[in-house]
Amino acid sequence: MARRASVTAIFFFVFTFSGLLAADIPDTLTLRIDSMLRIVSGTASDSVKVNTYIALSQEVAFSNIKKSMLYADQASEIARLSGNRKLMATASYHAGVACFNLGLLEQAATHFYEYLEYAKGTGNKDDISRGLINISAVQLQMKQFDKAEETLLNGLDFYLRNQDGIDDSLTKAILASIYNNLGIVSKEKNDLKKAESFYQKGIASVQLLKPQHQLHANLMNNLGMVYILQSDYDKAFSVLTQALRLREENDDVAGIAASHRNLGLYYEKTMQTAEAKKHYYQAIRYARQTGSPALLEGIYSNVFELFNSTHQADSALKYLILLNEQLDLLNHEETAKVLTQMELSMQFKEREQLQKAEQERKEQQYLFIGMLLFTIAIIIGLLFFLSQARLRRVKLEKANSELANKNLQLTKESLEIELETKNKELATNVMYQLRKNEIVDNIVQKLLKHSHQFKSENKELIQSIIHDLEKTMEEDVWSEFEMRFQHVHNDFYQKLNEIRPDLSPNERRLCAFLKLNMTTKEIAAITGQSQRSIEVARTRLRKKLDLTNSEQGLIEFLSQF
Repeated sequence: MARRASVTAIFFFVFTFSGLLAADIPDTLTLRIDSMLRIVSGTASDSVKVNTYIALSQEVAFSNIKKSMLYADQASEIARLSGNRKLMATASYHAGVACFNLGLLEQAATHFYEYLEYAKGTGNKDDISRGLINISAVQLQMKQFDKAEETLLNGLDFYLRNQDGIDDSLTKAILASIYNNLGIVSKEKNDLKKAESFYQKGIASVQLLKPQHQLHANLMNNLGMVYILQSDYDKAFSVLTQALRLREENDDVAGIAASHRNLGLYYEKTMQTAEAKKHYYQAIRYARQTGSPALLEGIYSNVFELFNSTHQADSALKYLILLNEQLDLLNHEETAKVLTQMELSMQFKEREQLQKAEQERKEQQYLFIGMLLFTIAIIIGLLFFLSQARLRRVKLEKANSELANKNLQLTKESLEIELETKNKELATNVMYQLRKNEIVDNIVQKLLKHSHQFKSENKELIQSIIHDLEKTMEEDVWSEFEMRFQHVHNDFYQKLNEIRPDLSPNERRLCAFLKLNMTTKEIAAITGQSQRSIEVARTRLRKKLDLTNSEQGLIEFLSQF
């Protein structure tokens, strides 16, 4: 259930074309969506339409990925009909971004290769590097690490060979992005030294950017996790705290949550449990602001494992429940995403078929109907499978919950038995000490009473025996009892003092005996008082504790402390 690996940030280049719009649509991305839609309907310029739809796609990229995809598709269609190669490349690039965000990786790769082909035709090294970086990001997502490494190394070699001497922010960001993704490849291939080297190069390239770039924090975070895997905890702490500071400076709430989570893992690995909890709680607080179930699930998993490993059953159960809630949310989101992917994938294929339908309309109609029926059957089958899987999961969760409840009950019973045993030990110990003192005192008194009958040469010996016996008597029996009692019931006297600070030592001692659930007869035997005296003392104590007119008994009242 638990997942220990930290989130690794794959850098992905997304750039806008606001410069193309400056003459017609100033500050497009700051306008409301309906304003941009009015611009589209009110212009005849293909360039304005394409770039406005791209801006719309970026505007809703994280709030409605399905709409983002549809806007990107509209931009691609207008660009295709215009015949303008630059517009087509631009639209294809952003369609690839939308597909990547939606998880349609094969379609994203197709769009990025189309963009790369155009970029190679123009010879622009920045555009070529962007295309290669995003293709490598797709390959990383598809876990094609060897291909991703080859793509990135080719991109790095090309970029370094075509340096034009300009060391601007874009150059630093592109190089840092390549090094970051190469570091991820090396880490996934378990070559931690090489991963460390790439991350260090990326940091050296991007750390001078002003303001501090988000990529800088991602690189520091990735490097910190490599150090943890290498058990180099001092270096890990240094770079992880720097990453957190950068994210705080940029108000990156999700990044701050991830940094606190990683610092919690660092403190957990270095056996600093209190600090680990502190950072995990901070991570939860920031993650809740983002509303990301995936982020919360990962953090709850870490916290559950921490409490479980330290045998804190109540806290572990609490975070296990929270973890299961997040897993349910993730399953719902994943189901919705799968259905959306299937729907948009079907639309993608449908558009391809419609383009061919200009020449083969009749044949393509039959093919489309067959594909539609097949897709519907897949959806129905998928929905049935998901419903069955959910039913099995609910049964399993119920069984796990029942098992957890049983474990908690057993733990509670064990603690109650242990407490009862310690209470008996306390009572037995004080009775033993008092009886021992009483026996020793009787012996001493008898020796003193008959000492005149002993011969003078034995009196010195008798005095020595009396002295030794007196030394064996425990003078601080009650002090020792109260010390042991406070060890078992550590805050009993404190809570009692908050209610009645004017209780006498004898009354406090009587409260302790009653807390141990001792009878009047047992208390009388320990204290050497009559049962009647103990009953009177209990009556006075009830009055002091304002229980005279209450149906609640003394023992029941004191058991609450």
